[in-house]
Amino acid sequence: MSLSIKIAPGLRVSASSRGIRTSMGPRAARPHVGAGFSTGAGPITYGTSLGGRARSHAPRTSLTALERQARAAEKAAAYEAVGRVEQALLSAHLEEFTPATAPVLPAPTPVDPKALRRQLRRQALEHMPRWRPRDRATARKQADERFPAALQEETARRAGEHAAAEAAAEAEWAQLASGDPATVIAALEAAFEDNISPAAPIDSTGSAATVVVSFPPPTAVPERKQATTPTGKPTLHKRTKAERNNFYVRALASTTLATAKETLAAAPSVKEVTILVVRQDPDTHKPEDYLAAIYVGRFQRQRLATLKWNQVDPVAELLLAPGAMLHRRGQAGDVLPLDLATEPELAAVVAQLRADL
Repeated sequence: MSLSIKIAPGLRVSASSRGIRTSMGPRAARPHVGAGFSTGAGPITYGTSLGGRARSHAPRTSLTALERQARAAEKAAAYEAVGRVEQALLSAHLEEFTPATAPVLPAPTPVDPKALRRQLRRQALEHMPRWRPRDRATARKQADERFPAALQEETARRAGEHAAAEAAAEAEWAQLASGDPATVIAALEAAFEDNISPAAPIDSTGSAATVVVSFPPPTAVPERKQATTPTGKPTLHKRTKAERNNFYVRALASTTLATAKETLAAAPSVKEVTILVVRQDPDTHKPEDYLAAIYVGRFQRQRLATLKWNQVDPVAELLLAPGAMLHRRGQAGDVLPLDLATEPELAAVVAQLRADL
């Protein structure tokens, strides 16, 4: 017997005699797990399994009882999965990013005298036949005589390599701190490598940077939300279209602010970062909207440094940002593609992104 329920596009909970599974993401990328949890492809993926294989000696249970147990476990797993997705989408801006600082390299590893002496002897005896003991003894003696000079040479070599590495690190830091565009872009690329929502720097002038963020379409928002029954039991209620769109904007704001924070942490010379958010929407009715800009705004270091992030309204910060553009329509508040006619540079970026698909 198996039961299955869809709680959002790409988010499904299934129950069978083997346990409960929750999966997210496109069909080809869904994880299939037994116990524990795993992640897979897509903006966010999550999988978990409850229960286990039935034991052969377990007492038989009626089909109706099994159905009740499966449905209860299914609802519990779905409730938990929705909560995890909501938390991931709405809490990105709360992450703290360690500011970049001048590198401090560890001291070079000291030479191990015993290991070096063994190495010298081994090299001296490498091609010396064992049936020539006197020659081997002479080779060992010569290796021992060579040891003091070799120890000094190896110590000097390691010190030289360390000094060269320090000089290179200091030079790179000086370039980053002074706002060298290539160095700033390289630092941001490294910082964004593990982001859930892909981000990429496209420009830097030293004190300013422009970053593109790829954000999923509204279908990433779970169709259902956590709620409680009149008796206080956890349950899921379907979101209205307006609720889904409002949630979507909150998630968009959280991700955008997190990207701005990460940019300013990774690039100390940058005082202002322009964030351009684009989305790929395969359900659009207009080909030009398949990849379109949905938000743009500038975020200033001075402003973000004063915020108490656990009290911030992400949407308010999104809209208060200088040059903020966010197009919503109707009572449901649909987020529509931006008209970048007055922003030719950003329009060119979007056009290039479309051409690269």
